[in-house]
Amino acid sequence: MELKPLFFAALMWLPITQASADAPPLDGHYYLYGAMEMGAELLLRKDGTFDAGVSYGSADGFAKGTWQVENETLTLKSATKAASNSDLSGLFQDLELAIEPNCLAVDFGNGKACFRRK
Repeated sequence: MELKPLFFAALMWLPITQASADAPPLDGHYYLYGAMEMGAELLLRKDGTFDAGVSYGSADGFAKGTWQVENETLTLKSATKAASNSDLSGLFQDLELAIEPNCLAVDFGNGKACFRRK
């Protein structure tokens, strides 16, 4: 019994998503643009982990955790807990970023900003 024709026929019925062959991989080093007086970096690794840092005035924070993609949204799940009220690492807990062309869009409460690759 030859399975090749059956295999290719089954492939035709699978849904094709934007995240397939034409979408670039999301892993890489990103910097925040468009957020007044705020600086942030995000490193997404191929293994599904991330490191992130943020600074806003005299407050800052650093987070590590995992990331996943579902329905054109990248979600960060931080394993880092804020150490104090001035620790901004909590910004990365369950943070959702909309996947747009050349941008991982986020709204920190003062309008849309973008994490972009450098």
